[in-house]
Amino acid sequence: MLIFVAGVVLELWAILLLLRNNLWRVYARLFTYITWLFIGNSTILIAFLYFPRVYPSLYWHSDSVDVVLRFFVVWEVFHQTFPKSSGLNRSLSKGLAGIAFGLLVFASASFWVYQNYAELRPLHLALDRSFGFVQALMILGTLVTARYYGVRCGRNVRGIALAFGAWISISTATNAMADLTNSFLPYWYYLRPLSFVVMMVVWIWALWVYEPNPPIVEGDAVELSQWTQDWNRTISAARTIIRP
Repeated sequence: MLIFVAGVVLELWAILLLLRNNLWRVYARLFTYITWLFIGNSTILIAFLYFPRVYPSLYWHSDSVDVVLRFFVVWEVFHQTFPKSSGLNRSLSKGLAGIAFGLLVFASASFWVYQNYAELRPLHLALDRSFGFVQALMILGTLVTARYYGVRCGRNVRGIALAFGAWISISTATNAMADLTNSFLPYWYYLRPLSFVVMMVVWIWALWVYEPNPPIVEGDAVELSQWTQDWNRTISAARTIIRP
């Protein structure tokens, strides 16, 4: 209960930080996701205290919606790292969109295998595990691409991305263990919410001071063309590996 209440309090704190100085306009997707977390978790807390019969179903259905809305954070990190106005965005967007689509197909296919689960909890764990793995890869891919092209991340995006990626990775691993053996469930009940609380603490730290990504310093047309050629070669190599 203390962990759950701490998460709700931290969510409200993060919302207030984003409202301060109109940061919610800069990080609109993140603001939408955190607002959903606060409303959803507050509703779950009320159900736990006053409507225990509704609580289990509400918890799992709300968490399933959360799996989808987490893509808002992934898109926020990519949007802030590679703004639409940058040449890198124009060079990389099509290739990354294709990779993202392939990952979504992979997640949907891997989840479809578990459709024969009769209970709600194992079904949700499969959903969370399938899409959580893909979301972690998307965050990692964005950061690795930014590192490769020398794009610097400010305090805000760096904290959001690293904390989110760590939490998703821990959540995916613990869900897999809980699905494999019921003996891991007591640990799952603590590890997942505790890692979420840590993520919210890091987000609050990251948003405490407005420090966006530095502007991308692009060279002349020759350098941008070289970036595009390098990226096209990377995509071609990936396609060759997938379809030799």
